[in-house]
Amino acid sequence: MHKFSQGNLRVDFHTHYIPKHFPDMARKYSNEGWPTLIHSTSCQADIYFAGKHYRQMQNEEIAQAVAASPEHFIGLGTVPLQDPDSAANEVRRAVKKLGLAGIEIGTNIQGRNLDDPSLEAFWQACEEVEAAIFVHPASVFAPERTSKYRMVLSVGYLSETGIAAVSIVMSGLLERRPRLRFCFAHGGGTFPWLLPRLDRTWQVFEDVKSIAAAKPSEVAKQLTYDTLTYDPANLRLLIKRLGVDRLLMGTDYPFPLREEPAGAVIDALADLSDQARADMLGHNALRFLGRPPS
Repeated sequence: MHKFSQGNLRVDFHTHYIPKHFPDMARKYSNEGWPTLIHSTSCQADIYFAGKHYRQMQNEEIAQAVAASPEHFIGLGTVPLQDPDSAANEVRRAVKKLGLAGIEIGTNIQGRNLDDPSLEAFWQACEEVEAAIFVHPASVFAPERTSKYRMVLSVGYLSETGIAAVSIVMSGLLERRPRLRFCFAHGGGTFPWLLPRLDRTWQVFEDVKSIAAAKPSEVAKQLTYDTLTYDPANLRLLIKRLGVDRLLMGTDYPFPLREEPAGAVIDALADLSDQARADMLGHNALRFLGRPPS
């Protein structure tokens, strides 16, 4: 039986993968025409090609890891959003040629939000290939104010994710492109907690209401979120405002703030039905990734 269809299934949707190394072809052939992998920490690295970041090699490495153990892994690629046309081409290649389920993107593109008009061709490509889109923060606004106390991780990332979700929900993007499938990291960051204020903003200001036909709390239920909230009370709020069907388990492995063990916050809710628990622990992730359990 395929392991994705077995009982007691746990799918860690939010886990990061970096290959340990690339073959050192530049040294072997004495030129710079090969990608190199430079580790900045034990679980973080950049890929460079002729002094620039190189994403296609990363996607191919992820696809190879999935192919080596397809009963255990489902892969998401990465794209250069600063060049939307190249990003559109790469998401098509990642899904159609490499067999990845979708892509992971950041919360902004060099300071521009995800509602930026330049991304329209990219969103069209994501719809065409039915790519799952995982939104995860990498850079944060006002970094000079979050440099102490690890606030980039505890405050900055969650605020970034909230802004990204608001940009999508309030811009009417999902009305124009209803087949887009987004999942937001870290329980959606600040976004679920802001929904009452966002609804009030939508109700009061006509310039906001004229852009999006539905109130934010309704559009929010078209998005998906991981359950990386660490606290059962927080998860209960997500269930109440968004619904069990919009939530999937993720740990943020291998980073220090990961949830351990996987699914701990879901397990802590004693009054969940067996079906709700199974859905959040695994089935929802497989459905979101286009690999529904049999």
